[in-house]
Order: sequence, then structure tokens, then C-alpha cells
Amino acid sequence: MKVDRIKYSGIDIDVISYKSIHEFYNYLINTPINKSFRWEELKSVKNGYSFTGTESFDEAVDLLKNGYKEGSSKLQKRLKAEETKMALVTKRKTVYGVQGYQPCVPLYLNGVPTNMIATVNKPVKQKVVVLNKDISYNAFFTKEEIEEESIKAFRIIRKLESQGYRCELNVVLGTSERFKSNPRAFACRVRIKSADERLNVSKMAFPLIHPSMLRRLYFRFIEVYPEVTKSFTSGYGSPLSSDTLRELYDGYLLPKKIDIDVDKIRSIDDLKNI
Repeated sequence: MKVDRIKYSGIDIDVISYKSIHEFYNYLINTPINKSFRWEELKSVKNGYSFTGTESFDEAVDLLKNGYKEGSSKLQKRLKAEETKMALVTKRKTVYGVQGYQPCVPLYLNGVPTNMIATVNKPVKQKVVVLNKDISYNAFFTKEEIEEESIKAFRIIRKLESQGYRCELNVVLGTSERFKSNPRAFACRVRIKSADERLNVSKMAFPLIHPSMLRRLYFRFIEVYPEVTKSFTSGYGSPLSSDTLRELYDGYLLPKKIDIDVDKIRSIDDLKNI
């Protein structure tokens, strides 16, 4: 867990990053409820199925830890593709050694033992692209809308990786105090895919498309993070804008609602227009 405290546009923001789902899970499970929420009714527990898509907080934790099979199957069907290993991009390079397909005559005549010519495939260094999917959806976003926006994010990753990029994917929440002239805010990012990992739909389905990632587990983050103030207890704050989140973290932000036609993305430059 990494925490940076900054001031941006007059707002004091804790910018928090978790390097893996496992690290985020351990933090939620092992951190006590903070003093602001200690005597409050916890929305991570109270919220019902119609809003969260899970029957309980424990069910949401289990899905985060062990995978979301129903969502994975749904994604596979929508994407019409199985989980695939990223192809390693290589190029052929000429080398000299004691074995090969033909001799280099000048080297042979000079008695150089490594006079045979061969070709080998050498990995090409690929550019890493960091993508941050904003899931700070307000209460009016339906489960179906969350799913649809997440599928767009999957499709963007597939398009970029088919072009030779290696993509890191994070999910991001931003929330701030309401109705204050000098508000506190918190931004929380969880890495769900490293750049050197394959596009594993089973692993990524829950944190990316399930509403309980926000409406139970990110809510629990607000309930346990020790710096959260009392003003968050009434409504858990107001979502930070995508424009603000874009400035807080490195990489490209995929906003709550992706308006660009994913089929028209040709390179990472197109992500600047989202």
C-alpha cells in the first residue's frame, strides 16, 4: 500500500495505491473500522442485493478472493473469446557461433571458431500502457450499465495488446466531502492486472464489472481507512470527477462512461480523446 498526500484544486487528497487484489483484500480484512464509522450503520453490510448484486459483505469478499464465475462466463460470451496468453513479439537476429546453417568465409579462413551463421528469435521490448478504470459510479448507475462500461474496458485492452502493447489495468475510486469549502478527498487505486500478465477474465471479472466492488468493498475501504472524516458517514462522500482522477495517477484514465467507439481505437493516442 502506497499513500501520497497532495493538494489539488484546493482539495486535500490522500492518493492511495494497492499493487494487487491480494494486498487490497488483506487491508480490508485486517484493518479495524475507523473512529468515524465505529458507531455508524455500515453500508458495506447494510446495502441489499438489488443495489450490490451480492447477499452479504462476506459473499463479496469471497468473490474478490476466489473469482466471479458467473461474471466470467458472461464476459467470455460477450467477448466471444477465451482467455488467451499474450503473444510474445519477436524479431529475427543474425548471430555467429560454432553451429549454424552456413559459414562466414572470412572468419573461417582466419581460423575464428565462431564462424557459423545462425538466426535466433529475440524478444522485442514492448511498450507498457497503464490504464485506470474509474468505477466511482453514483447510485443511479444500474448493474447493467456498470457491466457494459466494463466490457468496453476489456475490449480496449484486447485491442491494445493485439497491437503489441502490454497493459496494466487498475480500478479507481475517488470520493470527497460534500458541501465544504476546503474538502478532504480520497482516491484509491487497486491493480487487477500487471503488464506482464495475460488477460485473465476469471481473475478480473469481479473487481471490474461487479457492483459490489464499489458498493461493498470500496465502501468498506472508506469505513476502515483511518483518515476518513465524520462527514463521510452520511453518504460516503461525492464521486470525484474523472478529470480529477486523471491528474492523480499515472497512465490513461478510462472514465465511468466511455463514450468513444472502441472499434475505432487504433493506438494509445486515441485514449487521450476519451
